[in-house]
Amino acid sequence: MKLSDRAFALLEQVAAVWVTVDATHGSVPRDADTWMAVFADTTLGTIGGGHVEYQAIIEARLRLSGAGGAPVLRYALGPSMGQCCGGVMHLRFELVDAGDVPALQQRLSRGLVPVALFGGGHVGRALIDVLGQLPFSVSWIDSREEIFPEQVPGNVACEHSDPVHAAVASLAPRTLVLIMSFSHAEDL
Repeated sequence: MKLSDRAFALLEQVAAVWVTVDATHGSVPRDADTWMAVFADTTLGTIGGGHVEYQAIIEARLRLSGAGGAPVLRYALGPSMGQCCGGVMHLRFELVDAGDVPALQQRLSRGLVPVALFGGGHVGRALIDVLGQLPFSVSWIDSREEIFPEQVPGNVACEHSDPVHAAVASLAPRTLVLIMSFSHAEDL
């Protein structure tokens, strides 16, 4: 089950605050549109970790308990926050419940980040378990056709390519590439 599906299932039962990276400037841990759902007793997703995420969780839980606030807050990621990034993140806080699920689903389906994972070994499989829960469109590529399991997450497409580097030409621009191949000869 994808992380967003877990969040939507929880929203059917309880309200949450949906925290979205609205805008960024400079060096920051996550890009715009990254999200985190903050419930009273758990969180799903991440906006980058560290002190900024800790502060965002505190702010979100205050809003869950009825406190108001501006919809977008600015966080400077410098020494005062114990963050060395140096950039600025603008975080949007939205109180959401089951009635907001369709709009959130539509928002999240707009554009998945393309990722090409070369390698179907134990490290590649472990990465697929993680990437399958995140907002990525994954091309899982290996020269060994028999290496792929019968069932993979819905955002993962298995691609047999022999030689493996032949698949590079078909990658979309700005695709993130992870190389976990089983052989130095196949390392790009």
